[in-house]
Amino acid sequence: MPRLDRQVWVLVHRYAGLFMALFLTVAGLTGTILALDPWLNDALNPGQWRVPVQERPMLDGFTLRERALAAEPRARINYVILNLEPGRLAYYGLEPRTDPATGRSFDLGYTGLNLDPYTGAVVSRDVKVGLWPVTRRNFTQVLFALHTSLACGEVGRWLFGLSALVWVLDAFVGFYLTLPRRRAGPAALAARAGWWGRWWPSWRFTWRGRAYPVNFSLHRAAGLWTWVVLFALAASSVCFNLPEIYGPVMRTVFRMPDVQAGLLDLPQPLLDPTIPWREAAAIGERLTAEQARHQGFTVKPAPGTMWFFYNPAKGVYSYPAHGDRDVGYHWIGSVVHFDADTGKFRAIECSSGGHPATTFTSWVCAIHTCTVGGVAVHVLVGAMGLVTALLSITGVYLWWKKHANRKVLEMRGG
Repeated sequence: MPRLDRQVWVLVHRYAGLFMALFLTVAGLTGTILALDPWLNDALNPGQWRVPVQERPMLDGFTLRERALAAEPRARINYVILNLEPGRLAYYGLEPRTDPATGRSFDLGYTGLNLDPYTGAVVSRDVKVGLWPVTRRNFTQVLFALHTSLACGEVGRWLFGLSALVWVLDAFVGFYLTLPRRRAGPAALAARAGWWGRWWPSWRFTWRGRAYPVNFSLHRAAGLWTWVVLFALAASSVCFNLPEIYGPVMRTVFRMPDVQAGLLDLPQPLLDPTIPWREAAAIGERLTAEQARHQGFTVKPAPGTMWFFYNPAKGVYSYPAHGDRDVGYHWIGSVVHFDADTGKFRAIECSSGGHPATTFTSWVCAIHTCTVGGVAVHVLVGAMGLVTALLSITGVYLWWKKHANRKVLEMRGG
């Protein structure tokens, strides 16, 4: 931390907090509810995405994709679900093909199909639902929009992203302000207490007394005890909301590799891959095994759903594999990219165990989305949402109290 007067950093922390207060309060409170999303959605819409579990085996993801395309030939589907959860509908998102009569994309009227995994029959069609009116069906969607952009679209995304960026920087300022001053009283007293002894009061909560010291202790101690997790949430918020800033900074400052940058777009998109999907999956499995031997990681049976993607703009298949480098089920161990025309290996992405910056990014994002650590992390992140709101509310109260006292003193002085 630069050697500036401590009061300068107090002012920086104060006005950074005021700028962030609304955004972090909304993000914290909505985040607490969204941490319960897997159970909340099922409670609000019981059975909407499920069918009774049957004794017969489910159809494989390739067959289900073919059934979905047969039901809607005006669309493309650029992924396959490699393994399905028993009793859960298989969702296939649709991308409209071009209508040869008009030269424009077909208007499908819906965004995806939900298929029975045992029969391949279309159970329901997903229609894009707006944010108003709020119903059981779109409740979590509304919460997510508030959580990420205050439901204000692109402008809100940028404002939330800037707030997250300020949050990351201010986390260090706030931490610095909890440290004991260099001159904390008489030299003999300071020596007897020791540095840790003088810092310990910053970690303690004061529950009794007047409102100001109680709020001050809550603000300071809650921030210290939860600093590491809150920093992870702040850093991942920048990654989610401002990837156009997070990526370049991480690549420039920390040399984080950018695999996608090496996968250049084709002059014209390859809308339909040359290699069929089943054959491509076999190639992906073989290339993954080769890379595992070469890079020293272990491939393991998939504990959760995986999506095998195709990118028409790049003409590349992306084959995922679980292993000992997994960081949650969204940031699985490795993804092998290979040419959809020739089957040639192009690149591999590993969520952890490679570059430290990539590992850091995978972990903070997995914590934020509760995709690692099971129920305990859902509870932890939900609690941190409340702490985030608490820090913002107490911070505003402390500023308002000081501001009001300053006005009183000015009036008396006048």
